[in-house]
Amino acid sequence: METAMGKSILGQIAFGRLRFLRRPEQDVTEFSQLNWEEEIHRFHTAQSLAVGQLTTLYEQAVRWIGEGLASIFAIHAILLQDEELESAVRSMIRERGVTAEYAVQAAGERFSQAFDEMDSTYMQARAMDIRDICHRMIRLLLGHRRYDPLREGPAILVADKFFPSEVLDLDHRRLLGLIARQGSVDSHTAMLLRAYGIPAMAEVELGREWDGRLALLDGFDHRLYLEPDGATLERLRLRYQAGGMPPSEKDKQKEKQPQTV
Repeated sequence: METAMGKSILGQIAFGRLRFLRRPEQDVTEFSQLNWEEEIHRFHTAQSLAVGQLTTLYEQAVRWIGEGLASIFAIHAILLQDEELESAVRSMIRERGVTAEYAVQAAGERFSQAFDEMDSTYMQARAMDIRDICHRMIRLLLGHRRYDPLREGPAILVADKFFPSEVLDLDHRRLLGLIARQGSVDSHTAMLLRAYGIPAMAEVELGREWDGRLALLDGFDHRLYLEPDGATLERLRLRYQAGGMPPSEKDKQKEKQPQTV
């Protein structure tokens, strides 16, 4: 048995097989065989489809977690139609003769890097939002279908980072937990994971050789047990069976409950 440390996003436990997320490669061609007007038309068509998808995600999130956090996807739709981003994409297509997907990729990376370099954690969160909407746009422009990493069965998914929209796109009936090898406990993705009650950890050093192996995610102690032995499983079962949380956490919950006289 091995143990990896990380930062818990939610104090919960998950047990199952690790599955490393393999997003389909987005092979982007730089120069277009079409004229610039046709490429700009492709861009606006994909943009309209993406806004429609984000509107659906927003409505779905409102039903499950409320309007506050659901507004993340309303913001995504606004960012997707941002005048400065649109102008950068159109100018690149018109002046350099590149494909719409190449222009989206290049402009998106430039904008996201600018947000990454800001001191504000709020503005840094915009970087992942930009990457999320650009990933969606490129997928639509290339005609790729949405990838289902849980089609083979329940699993704890592992990736360097997870996009906010991926949290909603995943089949929550099969999603046992999420592990981000990088990521942040303050990101929009982390906020959504907490709202949906999905066990998760960030900043976990985990090699790809663990793909497909059994693991136990202990969100209370910020630990990931790789191939946990029977004694460890039993110890954690006994520790958390009374309410799914350690005694200290249970006491805090009791303190919050109203007292009857």
